[in-house]
Amino acid sequence: MSGSVHLMGIGGTGMSALARWYLHLGWRVSGCDLSEGEETGRLSSLGIEVRKGHNPDHLKGIDCLVFSAAVPSDNPELRAAREEGITVLRRSEALAELTAGSETAAISGAHGKTTTTALIGWILQSAGMDPLVMAGGSSVAWDGNFRAGDGPRVVEADEYDRAFLRLTPKWSCVTSFDREHLECYGNEEVLSTAFSIFLEMTLPGGGIVVPEDRKGLAYWAERLERKVVTTGRGGDLHCASRGPSDWGELYEVARHSGRIPLPGAHNLRNCESAFAVCGLIGVPIGECVRSVESFPGVSRRLERLKGEGDGERLLISDYAHHPAEMESAIRAVQRMDRGEVGVVFQPHLYSRTAALSEQMGKALSLADWSLVLPIFPAREEPVPGIDNRLVANAARRLGARCQTCTEEELAEKLASLRSRVVIFMGAGSVDAMARRLVEESV
Repeated sequence: MSGSVHLMGIGGTGMSALARWYLHLGWRVSGCDLSEGEETGRLSSLGIEVRKGHNPDHLKGIDCLVFSAAVPSDNPELRAAREEGITVLRRSEALAELTAGSETAAISGAHGKTTTTALIGWILQSAGMDPLVMAGGSSVAWDGNFRAGDGPRVVEADEYDRAFLRLTPKWSCVTSFDREHLECYGNEEVLSTAFSIFLEMTLPGGGIVVPEDRKGLAYWAERLERKVVTTGRGGDLHCASRGPSDWGELYEVARHSGRIPLPGAHNLRNCESAFAVCGLIGVPIGECVRSVESFPGVSRRLERLKGEGDGERLLISDYAHHPAEMESAIRAVQRMDRGEVGVVFQPHLYSRTAALSEQMGKALSLADWSLVLPIFPAREEPVPGIDNRLVANAARRLGARCQTCTEEELAEKLASLRSRVVIFMGAGSVDAMARRLVEESV
């Protein structure tokens, strides 16, 4: 299978990984995006033609167009492709085509799926199995979000827009379950049903991994005689913490002692999921434990940008944007005992902020102080009355030192706040702000 493929929204994490995958398979790849950035620059350096903006003129000589969920259905370029008879695929449909007929591990879940996907890829690579990996974040190991390989496929399966329901993996994993993407599903019951269907789509002879406290998600898959492995306390596979170790965690699992060079109890949960999937694929647990000791990590997952020398402030970037993720990240850094911890938080989406502002404020109350930036809208339009003050007020009601802050005020406010550690937290542009501040040595 080859030809000429054009990707709309190519600068996004999931789309850029698809572009690399098509390139690996020998396709002629092009793409476009509304904005240019570091990722589009990387793709251009690989020989992929990337254009700014959307325009029907991009379609000349194209066999297939792939578009991200962020592209509206009435987009002129997308509409022109359909009128011209070009094959048009949603990103989820393209991923389903690319994985069809191969041995694939699909990793889903509300939290932890990117790190878990990268951990699985790292373990399989260390075991000499040459995996092809597509993750939702840039891995230091592969200098990006994609690893080309001829072995098992390991892909991050996003539940947003029901994308993961198009996959038919041999091994499927749910790392965690939470009230997330309810703008797509409406309520928790529908979301839970979608995860159950995802697991039920696992191919005959395959296996699934679920948290012990969400074993009910695997009910129908188990009735179809798929092998079920549970993780967490009381489950089939549990990494028992033995305390922090520098920027990492010590643990024991199945009579093996190990260390993961990532902080936080949530990363032990990610290890459990990764070990369980790799066990289904055929990697012994002892080999898994040894492999992760050298795991280089994932960008924006408690990534240290600057500090830990000569009295400098430790600056950290983290992708956390859901209250559970925010709490896990703050507690993980506090566990490393580096001193007072401040947080610069950018809420993500108006719908999420409206639904979870109280919980976001509760998470921020764990920090010694926090600044809340304006909401990053992503794919949404502003909603009257929904802004960053909801989060800051929720934190202050719990006695927290929390204030709103604009991007223009950020450097000045950071200079006036004392703490040994600052976490820049969110799924939007806050990471770019943090990196600019590092360059300016704030």
